[in-house]
Order: sequence, then C-alpha cells, then structure tokens
Amino acid sequence: MGSFKREGTIKNREAFLAALKGKLEKLRDGVMRGATLEWKDGHATLEGFGARVVFQVGDAKWTCDAQLPPFIPIPQRMIEAKFDEEFKELNGL
Repeated sequence: MGSFKREGTIKNREAFLAALKGKLEKLRDGVMRGATLEWKDGHATLEGFGARVVFQVGDAKWTCDAQLPPFIPIPQRMIEAKFDEEFKELNGL
C-alpha cells in the first residue's frame, strides 16, 4: 500500500474549510464517485475504492494523510501530482 502526506498553513479557517469541502465534493462527483465523506470536529475522511484520505484542519495548519491500495493501476507519483495540482490553492487560505 502506498501513502503520502501533505501539510500547509491556514490564514482563515472558515474560508479554508469551505474550499476544502468544495474540493472533496468535487472528487466525490468525479473520480471518487461512490466514496464516503465524513466530517467530524475539523477532520474530513474521504474513503473509497481502497483509498483513504484524511484531512485534519487546525486553526493555523492543515495536514493530509493519504493511503492508497496496491491495486490502483495509476503510478503513485501521478496521483500525488494530481493531488498537488487540485489542492495547491488551499495553502495559505
């Protein structure tokens, strides 16, 4: 199983959470259609198809831990590059 982590800073927690919710819903409507999304106390867990992505959102910092199943036919470096592209605008919100 592959994994990767990301983190960044937050200037406005409410704006960050709103943008993150939008990004995660977009994923659920697209490549992660059918995945579950659970929100609890500043934590978001997106889970489906053997993948699990957990965001933890504090007052000044966010972290993301992603676990990828070994059977996904897409190279992990490509998944990480797409993640970075999709979520880069959240850093510093």
